[in-house]
Amino acid sequence: MKTKAMFTVGILTRRSPDEQGGPFGPPTGFFEECCEAAATLGLRAVVFDAADVDAAQGTVSPATVVDGRWVECGPEPWPEFIYDRAPVLDPAGAPAADCARDLFDRAGIPFVNPASFVRLAVDKLEMHRRLAGAGLALPHTEILDAHALRAFLARYDHVYIKPRAGSLGTGVMEIVRSAGGRQVIRTLEATYETQGTGPAMDRIMALTAGARGEPMGCLVQQGISAEPAGERRFPRFDLRLLMQKNGQARWDLTGLAARVGQNSGPTTNLSNGARSEEAEPVLDGLYGRPLRKEVLRRAEEASFAACRLLDTELGPIGEVGLDIVPDESGLSWIIEINARPGRNVFRRIARSADVPAAARQRYGAIRRRSVARPFEYARVLAGIGATA
Repeated sequence: MKTKAMFTVGILTRRSPDEQGGPFGPPTGFFEECCEAAATLGLRAVVFDAADVDAAQGTVSPATVVDGRWVECGPEPWPEFIYDRAPVLDPAGAPAADCARDLFDRAGIPFVNPASFVRLAVDKLEMHRRLAGAGLALPHTEILDAHALRAFLARYDHVYIKPRAGSLGTGVMEIVRSAGGRQVIRTLEATYETQGTGPAMDRIMALTAGARGEPMGCLVQQGISAEPAGERRFPRFDLRLLMQKNGQARWDLTGLAARVGQNSGPTTNLSNGARSEEAEPVLDGLYGRPLRKEVLRRAEEASFAACRLLDTELGPIGEVGLDIVPDESGLSWIIEINARPGRNVFRRIARSADVPAAARQRYGAIRRRSVARPFEYARVLAGIGATA
């Protein structure tokens, strides 16, 4: 049961009762870490599904971790703070989660990330438009249709197609123009080669027919790479930067890592086989050490600028994940913004036998800090006091 003096942070997610030993599916382990991090800060974290919320009674029936075990809690008042990790796109869970978000929002309960930001981040084009006026490097992006596709293929040697509301790299396609006018088209499933713009367009439009029929459709986007499109030797990679408010409610770069593709597919998503690696060796191999430092400085600078802009436009935000790709000159291009960023890039390095012990320790500490920071932020907003 909740003690009266205990400040409670509620983690809104979705229950997955079919998951053996994990009441909240694959993220259950992460939520266990959250409960432990909150307790260390003198807070209480509980986890619940939208179906656990009773709007009429103003109560919720969550679960929490006690002595290393999940314990179901009886009906209790709504949490004083919400950490939103619930579905946004999943048609089976998102509508109920949206109702819960609106309910808590109307009640004036603060969120680590407000619902307006969580919803905005789902729409890649609208997020792009919000950032476009801030002087940040953003790839040219438009809604996919035949006219836009023809223009992009004529203008750029490297182009991406992606669902406007996609996630985990699903539906992403890469097109690279090579010698003699050939277009190499890569999806997660296959690679195609065509000769000339017309056949390439026919193939791309056929492959995206289903996705273009979805409510939000697809985007066509300028490709960014550290090497010229026709001369790429290095596997595709990006930088994942995790920006979070710290114990003084100020933006800080919690950590960054490189995600490096391990196959010919078009994405760097860990779920599609990419590796998490220390950013420094990856960048050294492309730019050399002196420019590597400048690349990282630019990536950090762009991340701070994006977070400050989003804070100003949407109200207080607690954490942002940014996917950044440096170009040949080292300029950092923001490819994507994540409102519910994961931490697996750090955990994988912390557990990797391929990196030195010191790096494993460093990334283990980054992972722990990344879990704790939403609760440090909640503590400050609750007026309990700043943390170091």
